[in-house]
Amino acid sequence: MKISQLAKYRLNNINWLVNFGVATTLPGVIQAQSLSLFIKELNSDEWEGTTLVVGNKITDYLAKKHTNKYQHWNSLVKEAKNVVENDIIPKIILPESEKGSMTENLKWDLVNYLLEDAYSTFLQEPFFFDGLINVYEAGHMPCGWSGTWPAGKLVIY
Repeated sequence: MKISQLAKYRLNNINWLVNFGVATTLPGVIQAQSLSLFIKELNSDEWEGTTLVVGNKITDYLAKKHTNKYQHWNSLVKEAKNVVENDIIPKIILPESEKGSMTENLKWDLVNYLLEDAYSTFLQEPFFFDGLINVYEAGHMPCGWSGTWPAGKLVIY
C-alpha cells in the first residue's frame, strides 16, 4: 500500500487559508467569530479529543476487520508525514503568533487525511478527515467541533 498520488495532488493544489477568517458559505459548519475564539477552539481538549476519537475509530476498525492491510499502517504514517512535512507545510503561510499550534493541527489533519484516503476502500463513509480537506479547499481551517461527535457540527475559521 502507498499514499495515493491523487490525494497528494489534492493537497498540493489547495490555496491554503485564502479565506481564513472570512465569512463562509460552506453548509453545515459553524464559523468561529474571531481569531481569539479560533485559537481557543483549535487548542481545546474537546477538538483534540474529537480528532483522536475519529482516528482511533479508524485504526480499531482496520485492526479488527482488515488485519493484513492494517500491517502497512506504520509505513504509511511515515510516508504521509514525509509528504506533509516536506511538500505541504512549507507552502502554507501562517500568522507568526499562532504558527506553532496551527502547524501541529495542520500536520495532524493532513497526515490523517492521507491515511484515511489510503484505506478508504476498507472504511465506511462519511470520511471525517476528507471533510476537513473540503474546509481547507474552501480556504478556511477547521478548529473545533460543536456537540459530541458524530452528532454536531464542525467549527471553522
